[in-house]
Amino acid sequence: MYTIGIFRDSSQPVLDYTKEFVSLGHEVTILQIGDVGSELVDVDAFIIEESALTELSCICKNILELRMKLNKLIWVLLIDNNEEVKTKKKIYLQLGADGVSVYEEEFVLQFSNILKRIENKDDLKILQNISTTKALLELLPENLSVLREGKVEINLTKLEFKVLELLFNKHDKALSYEEIYQQIWANENTEKKEYRVSNIIFHLRAKIEEDPTSPKFIKTVRTIGYKLALNQQVHDVGMNKA
Repeated sequence: MYTIGIFRDSSQPVLDYTKEFVSLGHEVTILQIGDVGSELVDVDAFIIEESALTELSCICKNILELRMKLNKLIWVLLIDNNEEVKTKKKIYLQLGADGVSVYEEEFVLQFSNILKRIENKDDLKILQNISTTKALLELLPENLSVLREGKVEINLTKLEFKVLELLFNKHDKALSYEEIYQQIWANENTEKKEYRVSNIIFHLRAKIEEDPTSPKFIKTVRTIGYKLALNQQVHDVGMNKA
């Protein structure tokens, strides 16, 4: 199906996922970090593996050289989910990587599904949208806060965070007033369910939206309820301000 080039530090323990790619019908070729030659034109996508010995500058250079020569899918695979991850993600994406993620068991399926969706290999708009989705809003449970577009950390109340977390986990899907109410206030009985939901949404918008009167993230879905719009390619059909 596709040829996947994996840039790997030979001195590091091997992440054993290449067999999964082969079982899905892909061809895998192992490359050395920094080895960006003309023979790579036949490779459909690249994975750059981070390692304990690979310097940040080497990976940055690798991304830049690939992006200058080829318009192919580039994904950086991180091995540790530490405090530096946020900074690294931002740097790699700014340099031209299409996606950055910490290695997880489902990575191979995620990567393969993205490849299948790119019918035109010269058009990475779909991938660019996918790679930035989670960067638009990032929940920080330990701080009861949310990071907006990787720049601004916004503090929330416990209730506000709980509602935003619910919307985030089902982002780009409309949730009814009743669904939100039952998830947040399941043990409380009141006739003003819609009011309570609308009120907490009002306060959330006041905090996370740059312009609460024209919300970018928390959209009102007519006759239904609300949705958290993280996929910026989705048109606001049937939606308006609360």
